This record gives sequence, C-alpha cells and structure tokens, in this order.
Amino acid sequence: MLIAHRLDNIIIIFYVFSTATGLSVAQQCLEACEDLHKHGFIHRDIKPANYACGLDSKRHTIYILDFGIARQILNDRNELKSPRVTVRFKGTLKFASIACHRGKELGWKDDCESWFYLMLDLIVITGLPWKSSRDINTVWQMKEEVRERKNVLFHGLKCGSELGKILAYLDSLQYQDHIDYHYIYKQLEDACFVSGGKMDGAYDWEL
Repeated sequence: MLIAHRLDNIIIIFYVFSTATGLSVAQQCLEACEDLHKHGFIHRDIKPANYACGLDSKRHTIYILDFGIARQILNDRNELKSPRVTVRFKGTLKFASIACHRGKELGWKDDCESWFYLMLDLIVITGLPWKSSRDINTVWQMKEEVRERKNVLFHGLKCGSELGKILAYLDSLQYQDHIDYHYIYKQLEDACFVSGGKMDGAYDWEL
C-alpha cells in the first residue's frame, strides 16, 4: 500500500476542512475502524496522524495506519475478553476516550469516541476545546464538561444537532456493547445534508 499524506499533515495546509470533506473523510475513517473491529481488534490510538490518503487514483481513499498498540479484544472462541480492573493510559491525550482517562478497559466504543474527536478536529475551526492543554487531568475534566455544553464542541457548525446525536449514542455504550455503525453513518449523511454539502463530492485537496 502506497500512501500520499497523513491527515494531520493535510489539515495543516487547509487549517480546517470544509464540512463536507471532513464528514466524508471521517466516514472513511470510521469504516476502517469498523473493519478492524470485525476482526476482533481495537486500535487504541485513533487520530489524524494514523490515517492517510492514497496516491493518484486512490487519493480519495483513506487508510488506517499504525497498529503498534492495537489489542485483540476477542478470545480464541470469538468471545469478548473480560475487562481488566485497571488499565494504563493508552493512546494520544487529545483524542483519548473518557474511559481511557478513568483507567478502564477500552472497547469498540472507545475507538469510536476517539474517532468522534478526530472528526471534530477536522471540521471545527476553533479545534477541540482542550487542544492547547497538556495536562492529563485538565483534558479529562474538559471532556467531561463539554457533555453539558455541546455548543462548545460544535462551534460554527450547522450540523451540531446531528453530531450531538452521535456523541449521545456513543456515551450511552458500555465496554461490551457492539456499535451500530449504520446509525452513525446515517447521522453523518444528515449532518452533511444540513450543512449544504455532498458526501460523495471531491475532497478539498482534490480541487
């Protein structure tokens, strides 16, 4: 597999993607997560730096990278492993799930929560509220607080209601729960529609 540029490098050029590009890219990122989850693994470090676009005819395709801290979540009988009592922090502070901050076992839902932060990082012009903090407890507190002030997360977006439904759904899940990816994809399509864009349009770097 040959790749052109990682998402974190592309976003530096554009500062922020158009909503349509960001949502479409995010959908591909989640599809890659879904494929990984179907094979019984979780990534545990979902972030823009771990995705990249392809070359030439594949420049519209997003690939997932770096499985260095991925973990097999199913046992040899294809059953979900029992959660450990405490787990050390894994991943990247900016995109880590709340369960990761709490020292809980990470599941499918935690990859998806990290993905949600990735998506916002691509389309919200002000970025994630905790983007400038390097203190693990401050970032944790801010992630908890934005659940009560979602307008801070969706600053400048027309599709805050649709994206808020995704976050509420992810927050309702427990370690053992499977993900309803189709529900999330539907909300992404609705979000793109109310934003006036098209999910199948050219990406910003293709124009």
